[in-house]
Amino acid sequence: AAAEAVRVAAEEAAARAQREAGGLVLKRLRGEPGLCAALAWSPGEARRLSFHQFCTFGAPDAAASDGVLYYELVVGEGLENPQVGFATDGFESGRDYYDGDGVGDCSHSWGIDGTRCARWHEGDEEYDFEWAAGDVIGLAANRATGHFAVSRNGAWGGGGAGVLFSDAGLRCEGGVFPVVSAEAGSFEVRLPDAASGFAHSPPPVDFWGE
Repeated sequence: AAAEAVRVAAEEAAARAQREAGGLVLKRLRGEPGLCAALAWSPGEARRLSFHQFCTFGAPDAAASDGVLYYELVVGEGLENPQVGFATDGFESGRDYYDGDGVGDCSHSWGIDGTRCARWHEGDEEYDFEWAAGDVIGLAANRATGHFAVSRNGAWGGGGAGVLFSDAGLRCEGGVFPVVSAEAGSFEVRLPDAASGFAHSPPPVDFWGE
């Protein structure tokens, strides 16, 4: 119990530090507190998320109600069962226990998995998109059109990159926010508040075909 309390305190301190620095807060939404993953972060830098058992982290205060929300993930070594993308405020959080449901297992989230080559929304569907360690994955949600698109190393086309989903749910009133699930391995998470900026750019305006 004492060890768990220390882990939970460290998790709460990481969230508080992000908030006090004036940035967005990447925090655990589902999974065992202080045990399922470790978050390494310093002000203005990208966050490194290392998974120890399946869980989901997200940044609800990054929710965008209009425009295009864009963030990046750098694929780490040893990823197992990753599901990454966007969720609405209907995505259930506060599950402080092991939970095998992650991004895209429900109707309130959409995800991509370049390890198992699948896309996720209310379950998985085979999808020809693959990533490798070191790849920079761009994720973009267009609130006006209801599109979710993915890039690999800055390319929004080829090899499965491009629009993954077109869904009215992505235009919901409360907005969408970044969410990341995995069982093992790591991601570097670059949210819009990273002073180091992004490695690549969101899709050009004409990409969406508006």
